[in-house]
Amino acid sequence: MSAAGPGGGEDGSAACTLGWPGPRCRPRSRGGEAVLRARAEAAGYRRLLRARAAEVEALRGAVGALHRQLEGLRDRRSGELAKYQERVAELEREIGEAEQEMARCLREYPALLRLRMALDAEIAAYREMLEGEELRLGSVAPP
Repeated sequence: MSAAGPGGGEDGSAACTLGWPGPRCRPRSRGGEAVLRARAEAAGYRRLLRARAAEVEALRGAVGALHRQLEGLRDRRSGELAKYQERVAELEREIGEAEQEMARCLREYPALLRLRMALDAEIAAYREMLEGEELRLGSVAPP
């Protein structure tokens, strides 16, 4: 091996192309400098691309976890919704039954009111008879 670096030739150009630093790794022309800058820029973009790809994978994992969480919430909410809909239907049935009972009571009320008025009149008539009898018996002296 030469003093230029591993795999080197006399001028060390092989070491320079492999990325080995050294005093002989200076580009010889403007085109060589541009190539080195382009390679460095490409390496930077590759690092950036790998970093972004890792971020994308992490975000895909997060999105997947959020989708699973959302599905779990949807399942739980649909179960709750079914339970609430069943309760609403039950309450609507109870309201219907209460309305029917109220309608029945309203239909019976006039008849019951007439009966009460008739009974009140009969009670008043008996009360008058009792008062009249009490007066008659009260005016007659006991023996």
